[in-house]
Amino acid sequence: MMKVAIVGGGITGLASAYYLEQFCPGLEMDLYEAHTQLGGHVRTDTRYGVVIEGGPDSFLATKTDLVELCERIGLGSRLIGTNPRVKGAYIFWNDRFYTIPEGIQSGVPTKAQSVLTSPLLSLSGKVALLKDFIVRRGPHSDQSLGRFLRRHFGNQLVDRLAAPMLSGIFAGDIDQMSLHATFPHLLAAEKRSRSVYLGSRRRESPSPNTFVKRYHSVFLTVDRGLDHIVMGISQALRRTHTILGIPVAHIEPGNKRAWSVAAGELSAEYDAVIVSTPAFVSARLMPFLPQEATSILQNIPYADLAVMGAVYDPEDIPIKTDKTGFLIPRQQGMKMTAVTWVSSKWHYPYVRPDFVLRAFFGRMGENILDHDDETREGLFRDEIRRTMHITRDPGYLRIFRIPRGMPQYVVGHLERMATLRRYVASYPHLYVIGAFDSGVGMPDRVKQAKETAEKLGHALESSEILPKTLS
Repeated sequence: MMKVAIVGGGITGLASAYYLEQFCPGLEMDLYEAHTQLGGHVRTDTRYGVVIEGGPDSFLATKTDLVELCERIGLGSRLIGTNPRVKGAYIFWNDRFYTIPEGIQSGVPTKAQSVLTSPLLSLSGKVALLKDFIVRRGPHSDQSLGRFLRRHFGNQLVDRLAAPMLSGIFAGDIDQMSLHATFPHLLAAEKRSRSVYLGSRRRESPSPNTFVKRYHSVFLTVDRGLDHIVMGISQALRRTHTILGIPVAHIEPGNKRAWSVAAGELSAEYDAVIVSTPAFVSARLMPFLPQEATSILQNIPYADLAVMGAVYDPEDIPIKTDKTGFLIPRQQGMKMTAVTWVSSKWHYPYVRPDFVLRAFFGRMGENILDHDDETREGLFRDEIRRTMHITRDPGYLRIFRIPRGMPQYVVGHLERMATLRRYVASYPHLYVIGAFDSGVGMPDRVKQAKETAEKLGHALESSEILPKTLS
């Protein structure tokens, strides 16, 4: 039986193993994970009788690959959407909460009245929005998302709305973030209408999504936490041997088979290898790559993150929590970047009637993990008191540390990824994938894993290593 090594046991590696089993019955897999637990940054804490996510807390139903996978592994009946009675979020600015104006999409206003009547922007900030109707089209070459939006809408909208909304997706600096790699449809809107506002309004609406209709929500999660997706995939594997707690030392061309993988005292040869580790780890594992390819991987920046999950008596919350939470712009001088009011956003079944929130820390360049847990906990208490006026200690507090947790798609990212792929493609049956390429969301990871499994299956078929099994 042909053998494939999958290095990295996050959602990308797990989904790769799952789809290889589905597409290629003639394959056997070894899945290597350096930690003692699968799932990468997906971590769920239910010890206190509530659901606290340490990484992502949901995924998009509009990106269908992960919903389809959940249904395939029997989790369809356990998917839940956001609380239908709670819409939108706040911006915390100058010690006040402001409702995010309706119709802000990808940092761009698409409903003029809501943004023009918002007290979050001053008169000069609203006048600056008119730039969008008179500014010339910009270059088609890559540029920062911040530069693009500032040129069209001015600094106030970007600093107070767009940056906290969009930077939160990548934990990045909007003024370094690649427009081509993150929100290319904004460039298309400019090309279409010159005005990004008009171009975004004229953009064709996507066709109705079956899963959004089925689950009545754009955002979905699992009723007892996202780690049940990790468990569900791993339990569905039949021809995959999981090797936990033994980091892979290196990958080299093999003798009898194409590739050799060494991990601790283990060494084995494989017909193909899928590497799904973070970019800086992948660079170290493959010393045979040309220097330029290694340099691309090594130089992808990553942001350190920390998530605080806190549980309170509802009577200790002195403000109304009628939205999903709030975002904090960088200009407020706080370490906290956002807070999700978990108990407002989700109606998890089977949980205690407490109030749960998640606070996020970490922007690119701030090195939040340089602080010890005691300092981070002090920061949390100070800033949650400033924002939400909570004076009592939580009944339960959990700190999740995520070192180098979020890859940054800085200007020129797509070109560097294309160059990397060309180098990797010169090595038969080697695939280098991960969140540093093709999207950071869980559905993006599953989509890339599925596509990689299909490519590998076809490559092995065409080389006559496998019988033709793919439909």
